[in-house]
Formats: sequence, structure tokens, C-alpha cells
Amino acid sequence: MTTDKVETAEAAAVQLFQQAAPLDPARHQDLKLDRSVGFAFARNQTAVPIVATEFAMAARDLPIVFAGEGRLPMAVLGIRSGENLLVGDDGAWVAGRYVPAHLRRYPFILQEDEAQQRFALCIDEAAPHFQSQDKGEPLFNDAGATPLVTEMLQFLGEIQGGFAQTQAYAAALVAADLLIERSAVVELKSGERVTLEGFFVVDEEKFSRLPIETLAEWAQKGWLPLTYFHLQSRLNWTHLVDLAV
Repeated sequence: MTTDKVETAEAAAVQLFQQAAPLDPARHQDLKLDRSVGFAFARNQTAVPIVATEFAMAARDLPIVFAGEGRLPMAVLGIRSGENLLVGDDGAWVAGRYVPAHLRRYPFILQEDEAQQRFALCIDEAAPHFQSQDKGEPLFNDAGATPLVTEMLQFLGEIQGGFAQTQAYAAALVAADLLIERSAVVELKSGERVTLEGFFVVDEEKFSRLPIETLAEWAQKGWLPLTYFHLQSRLNWTHLVDLAV
């Protein structure tokens, strides 16, 4: 039997963004984004961070757990460390399964510029999306940034906005002492038993005993549906087992 751990949100980001640099019209004038490269870049992502606005969609297909110092939500994509069961040999995502925004936004990311108190749009210069100059969508033209850059800025802004709600929700779970550490023991079709640990889930019994006043507050803030989606997502471990060998 093997034992693996759910990676933190920070570790997932570090694995993806190997060479992040601020988007610069002079430096990146000739870059083109090739969207056809697929998701081979995410082949080693066992779990990735998600934000509150993704819970409804993610809960249909993926287990949602909490991990790291901030107990932030993660969507589990594999059972063994360094394994993403949603990416096929050809780099295509499994048809019909939800793709977390953390992966859909790649190779773009917002990084905080503390000196200017703002977020800067950055790209991973090492991303396979930028390796071809023969095909793809340009980031810049004679008029400046193309609509592609505007599109990604808007998408990243939505993710960043959802992150604030996500942090508040996770902090509320911690404050209410609702998160308990768990491990998933999975038996694969081959007979191998794998244990995935290092993650937290909502204690359903404690959650059911929350005071009426707290439940009303959480309902108003949209935190009750998030908890229900998380609890529902426990059924999705079988989806991962079906994809494993």
C-alpha cells in the first residue's frame, strides 16, 4: 500500500508557473498563445485550488477538500502524488469533466505588486502555449494589447474576486472548528491500495449542530451552499477510482 498527500495551493501554483514574468509589450511583442496544446502541462497536478464560485460545477465531478495552512479548498484530480487522472495520454482533458479555473487561466496569472499596490498581469514564459510562433493568437498588435489579453484580465479578475470570498469562508470553517483531518483509502482495479492524506473535510455532525443564528448568517453570505457542495463532492472519489489503473 502506498501513501500520498494532497498538495497545497502554493505547491500547485509553483509547479505550474516555472518562469513567471510581467507581461511586457516590448519583450512579448511577438508571442502567440496556442490554445491547442491541451492540458499536458497539468499532468502532475494531483490537486489544484478552487474558489467559491467554482464549487457548484466542481462538485459534480471532483472531490473538494481543504488543505494547507489556510485550509483553502482544493479539487482533487488524482490519487497518487504527481498524478492527474483527468489528463489523457494525448494531453486532452477527460470529456465532460470540469476543468478548474486554476488550469484554464494558465499560462496567465495576477501577481501582487506591493510597491505600486496593484496586481500585475504575468505570464509563464516557459509555458508550452508560447513555444510556437507559427500558430496561435497574438498577445499584441500595432494597436497594443489584443482582445485576448483583455479576456484573460477579466477572467483573472473574476478569480481574484472569488478568492476573497473563499478565504472568508475557509476562515469561518476554521473559526467554527468544523474541519477535521481525513485520509482516503482507495482500492484500485489492480488490487493496489493507495492512501491519500493531508487534507481536511467538514465534520457533518458538528455542522448540523451550528446555532440557528450562525446558519442564518452563513445562508446570507452564501456559505451554506458551499458546504453542501463540498459534502456532496465526497461521492466523486469513485469517479477517480474509475479512471485509475
